[in-house]
Amino acid sequence: MAQVTLQVTVVEARNLKDEDTLGQNDAYVELYFDKDYKQRTATIKDTNSPTWNETFTFNLRKGDDTLHIKVYDDDAVGKDSIGSAKISLKKVQQAGGRLDEWVKLPAHLGLGSHGEIHLILQLS
Repeated sequence: MAQVTLQVTVVEARNLKDEDTLGQNDAYVELYFDKDYKQRTATIKDTNSPTWNETFTFNLRKGDDTLHIKVYDDDAVGKDSIGSAKISLKKVQQAGGRLDEWVKLPAHLGLGSHGEIHLILQLS
């Protein structure tokens, strides 16, 4: 069986929930299928609408079916979670192997929003 890869481009985010009391978020994104192997973007300082335009490649293994996306605010001590989302690989396959969309970061229990993140996913 040929190796299937997924390219994920983290384009930008908008309307991120502000986790800082002073200033705006220092946001970065973590992507993973398996918690032991995470990839992350650079940290973009002082904005709630950061632009990354960073591309990551995942070599998919059997059982890798859901991409986890977590957005954090980088702080001097630790990090604050801004929001998270999941994308099923079935959705990418149903879109013809390429999905370009704004993914909502739902608030607790899905009420409201912590912003959105623009992702482009490409299977090859």
